[in-house]
Amino acid sequence: MIGEKLLINSDLLKCEMTNGIAMNLANKELSDIITAFVNERKGVYFGQLTYIHYKVFGGQESEILSLAAAVELLVLSFDMFDDFEDLDNLEEPWMKIDRSIALNAATTIFTISQKMVHQLSSAAKIHIHEKFLHYSLQAMQGQHDDLQNQTSTEKECLNLMKLKSGSLIALASVCGMLLANKAHPEVEQYSLQVGIAAQTENDYRDLFNLDKNDLSAKKKTLAFLYLQKGFNEHCIEIAHYFDSGHHFNHYFKSKKEFKEKLVQTGVIHYLNVIKQIAIKKAARLIEELPLEKYQIETLKSHLIINEKTKNEER
Repeated sequence: MIGEKLLINSDLLKCEMTNGIAMNLANKELSDIITAFVNERKGVYFGQLTYIHYKVFGGQESEILSLAAAVELLVLSFDMFDDFEDLDNLEEPWMKIDRSIALNAATTIFTISQKMVHQLSSAAKIHIHEKFLHYSLQAMQGQHDDLQNQTSTEKECLNLMKLKSGSLIALASVCGMLLANKAHPEVEQYSLQVGIAAQTENDYRDLFNLDKNDLSAKKKTLAFLYLQKGFNEHCIEIAHYFDSGHHFNHYFKSKKEFKEKLVQTGVIHYLNVIKQIAIKKAARLIEELPLEKYQIETLKSHLIINEKTKNEER
């Protein structure tokens, strides 16, 4: 079927994640803490990507659920580290417990994800683990650059987005393909573009989330760099607000007025252009794969069409 939806069962995947935790941890208290984090997880996007690529590339082995669970655990650990470092997303369960306990739990989750790859019986596990380490290190370097907050150009921002967001998407996608015993460089290339599109979407949402630290901390995202250039009086006013260090109420009567001012700057249109360029690049790379049309449309329906739909619904 053209554009067939390949959906992994999220309940089964979470069960596989908790089984991996229980099998590799003797400490029940730590195991219970981590299991609670898994159970409160809202989605399984990265495990889903692993599953999709495995199926599209003709995977026949029985270990895809274990690999998808390992990928999801890895990404969970990265999400936790990111929240600890940025000091936001304060409603997440790991942000509500003792920080040292939560940090140790994140390190444990990261290690369990690696162990679960080693426990696969597939001959591809050596290459898969190499990719786990390769893309993890890329994401860590991207996070370092993000924490340094020294990007000053669009090009530098896009490269950071590839490293930080695109690397984890590439990890999930490439590892699913490898378990199916296939190897195509286009998968990494379009995953990095999808990462740019996804991070641009996050930056858009964060502009309107006054509980995030990005604006108050002058995080040099694409949006911030655009606004700092002072293309119009609305940009200049927003830039003055950034420089003041004060709460938005010192400059704007309400959240509504602040949001309207952001729209008037043109930053929303700019972010949309960046996102659409990345989406088109990803679509073109997917179309270059040596796959049947229905397989290509399946990949695009999961990776591309959903992004377009979100944008059109905006």
